[in-house]
Amino acid sequence: MKGEDIKVLLVEDNHGDARLIKEMLAEARGNPFDAECADLLATGLEHLAQGGIDVVLLDLGLPDSRGLDTLVKVRAQALGVPIVVLTGLDDEALAVEAVKEGAQDYLVKGQVDSNLLGRSIRYAIERKRADEALRQLDRDRMKSEFISNISHELRSPLHAIRGFTKLMLEGKVPQPETQKEFLSIIDGQSQRLGALIDSLLDVSRLESGRFSIQKQPLSIGGIIHKAVESFCRLASDKGIVISEDIPATLPEIEADGERVSQVMVNLLSNAIKFSNGGRSLIVKGEAKDGELLVQVTDHGIGIPKEAMPHLFERFYRVKGSMARGGAGLGLYISKQIIEAHGGCIWAESKVGKGTTVSFTLPLDQVGGDSHE
Repeated sequence: MKGEDIKVLLVEDNHGDARLIKEMLAEARGNPFDAECADLLATGLEHLAQGGIDVVLLDLGLPDSRGLDTLVKVRAQALGVPIVVLTGLDDEALAVEAVKEGAQDYLVKGQVDSNLLGRSIRYAIERKRADEALRQLDRDRMKSEFISNISHELRSPLHAIRGFTKLMLEGKVPQPETQKEFLSIIDGQSQRLGALIDSLLDVSRLESGRFSIQKQPLSIGGIIHKAVESFCRLASDKGIVISEDIPATLPEIEADGERVSQVMVNLLSNAIKFSNGGRSLIVKGEAKDGELLVQVTDHGIGIPKEAMPHLFERFYRVKGSMARGGAGLGLYISKQIIEAHGGCIWAESKVGKGTTVSFTLPLDQVGGDSHE
């Protein structure tokens, strides 16, 4: 911002302090400061809504708002604007908490001169820009990793399809039984490609606001049983036994059957992927406290504690020795589906013991409405 005016919004209800700070801004070295003042949070938010503010000097004790809630409201109004908190000697601990919550700096009234004030404002603007740059780098890194992961996930089934197709076209597989086996592999890999493409389309719909659910009365028990059946062969090949604990008395719910089935497929696929041979996998369902609770429990490798907060993030995959491939979209999409129904989804896990992913759906919804 070299050579440009720095537009400051001063939110301070003490008129003596406000006047002193304006005098300091006028005397500060470097870029000239153009200050606007507000003595109420509501007035300050109106200024921010008009745009053009480079930095906010914020008193956390205002007539219409006090404490960290003041900071939260200012940040929500102007996410990209750096904030310097103004505090008295007796509120310094609160100011430190404000910095932890996202303010770029704080100044203690009575211990500030014009040069310190100017430096603090400039520091807040370089730090905010640095934070934004780091976030952009992180987004670029995630994008690069995603492209690499997706390329691998697309290539693997394509190689299998092309390889087995080529063998058959060249007449190198004359036996009908072997041909049938190869065609079965080709079909499975084609379905894998289709599922990945569907996931990518769902992410696109979510980001553009076009993701929708179509509710109608359905039997959740039937949805769960059908999903389990579709994984029986894969589970058997790995020596995994899937058991269902689904009462016949489960009530019908109003939900999008295809979307709920998609969630079940994602959870079962992960459970099998992260389970070792000879282990069991349990699918439970029950009506509880006005909600339908569904749980998928495996006794596999488990998830590291540090990975748990990120499980439902877009493109996130567990790294290191526990990585098992995938695009990092299944749980993210599942979360969006469940929340679109008004439910919740969460996971509990212990390394070496296994993982339980649970979700709830409301039982009291009526009417076949559509949500976007």
